[in-house]
Amino acid sequence: MTFAIGYRLVGTGWAACDVSNGQSSCHITASYLSDALGQLVLAATAVAAGFRCVTFNFDEEPGEYRWVITSPGLNEIEVEILSFDELYGDQPDSEGRSVFKARCPSETFAKAVQAAALQVLDTHGEAEYLERWMDYPFPTAQLAELTRLITSNTTPHPSPQPPASRPDPP
Repeated sequence: MTFAIGYRLVGTGWAACDVSNGQSSCHITASYLSDALGQLVLAATAVAAGFRCVTFNFDEEPGEYRWVITSPGLNEIEVEILSFDELYGDQPDSEGRSVFKARCPSETFAKAVQAAALQVLDTHGEAEYLERWMDYPFPTAQLAELTRLITSNTTPHPSPQPPASRPDPP
């Protein structure tokens, strides 16, 4: 199953994010009012660590895009992105308009976010990222933790050895 996230800075204080699962896609934006990339990386870290529900926002001017990530089954997540016309409206999820909804393996989502963040870092570096995103530095520590979790979750683990047999007591 494919799942891709493209994230790019588009001017000072604005970012564009494209999300696709091969069957459906959406294009959303975020303003510097929130740490959009940092929250996305942190959410992927939570997913990789086994959290069952994560919610965060890409703030807009004036609306917001709310990401709602739930885990309906073992190693699978559902990603839904809701659109709200009002920023800081504290509206329940049920009042948002769904612009994207898809399921994928947890690891697939984590790797898609990791790839998107690495692309931003390769393109801009930490200094230019901060200059263009203003109040929020590049999420270096969060990306390092996400990478650690992805690596530890994909490293083959040795099969457990059966316990040594003991003779039956007399």
